[in-house]
Amino acid sequence: MDEKIRLIGDIHYESNLQDGPGIRIARDFMMRLIRGFSKQASSYIRVTDEVPFIFKERQLHSSLAPALAEFCDAFLMESPVNRNWSSISYDERNDSHGWVDYWCYFRKIAFLIEIKHGFISCKSEQIRSSVKEDWKIALRQLDAIEKEAKFQSEWTNGAFRIALNVLPLYETANIKEPNTVGNFDKLLSIQRDSIKQFEQQPNWSAMWILHKNLAGPYKYPNTVEYYPGVLFISHISEISIT
Repeated sequence: MDEKIRLIGDIHYESNLQDGPGIRIARDFMMRLIRGFSKQASSYIRVTDEVPFIFKERQLHSSLAPALAEFCDAFLMESPVNRNWSSISYDERNDSHGWVDYWCYFRKIAFLIEIKHGFISCKSEQIRSSVKEDWKIALRQLDAIEKEAKFQSEWTNGAFRIALNVLPLYETANIKEPNTVGNFDKLLSIQRDSIKQFEQQPNWSAMWILHKNLAGPYKYPNTVEYYPGVLFISHISEISIT
């Protein structure tokens, strides 16, 4: 499915989710989140001439939280949860202090979301080992909050656990604009090829193809970079229902 947003760009959605309880609501939730993220990030770029998703995971919340506020009935960042600690290694517990990045309530369903952040080079098109490892950690964190999801479903119409990895695409080009900017076919090819590089492949993804006026150039002391797209990969669990 494709969506065009004026002066922001295009969003292409890919889903391997099978129809089942709550799945259409989960798809609607994710599409609203990515659409809202793109709008919030675009507003920041126009005001500051700086890209907000190139920093670290913490800065992503500046675009994610306002997006959620637009359509959720309620949400909480760093929400306390009950975790099954035995499913998380000792080293990973420093990143898992009994919290989940977001708890959201939308259309009578709870969503528990773990966020990760990384980058993809348009030239190599290879997923870094650190990104793959973060993805594995996110999936283990979802396993660790399965009991929490069941608890949430006792007073809602069900709960989804979601791992969401935000992966900006970048390309260095000091002389001329790279051919990835606004190149729908090329960026969708990167989206599909990137998904295949994960051992446990995402079951939902989106590619935000930035409007040409937002993609760059962005000049730094030693380089000039373009950001033609942002890939969002996600694993959405089956709904927990009591």
